[in-house]
Order: sequence, then structure tokens, then C-alpha cells
Amino acid sequence: MKQKQYVIPIFVPHLGCPNDCIFCNQKSISGQLKQVTKEDVKTTIEYYLKNFKEDNAYIEVAFFGGSFTAIEVSLQEELLRGCI
Repeated sequence: MKQKQYVIPIFVPHLGCPNDCIFCNQKSISGQLKQVTKEDVKTTIEYYLKNFKEDNAYIEVAFFGGSFTAIEVSLQEELLRGCI
């Protein structure tokens, strides 16, 4: 049987992106006005883990919006600490 795969989405609107293009206003598109914190990351991951149906699944966390690798390293590390 093939192992079930899940991706836990974390949205970081505009983080790491130096532009604020009108056609890509991620804050208005997503309705998410505040920036995510490591506590938000942890809460989101815990929520998804409680709701997955498979016990032996392959699980990833993905950061969407902005450009995660262009975020200051210290903020990347802080957000990633929410994953553990």
C-alpha cells in the first residue's frame, strides 16, 4: 500500500518579497493581515496533525507566499522552531 502524504501549509504573506505589487496583494487575497509567528506555526501544525486520518503518513510543512528563503535568516530560524 502506498504511504499517504500530507502537506501542512503555513502562509507568510509578502515575507521576503521586496515588492508590493497590486496584482499580488497577498494580504488582501488571503485575508491574513498579521504576520505569522512561531506560535502560529506550532498551532497550525498541531491542528493538522490531530486531523490527519493516517497514522503512518509522510508529512511535510511548507511555507507559502512571499519568498521564505529571502526572509532574514533569524526570522526563518524562528519560524522553523515552531515546527519542532
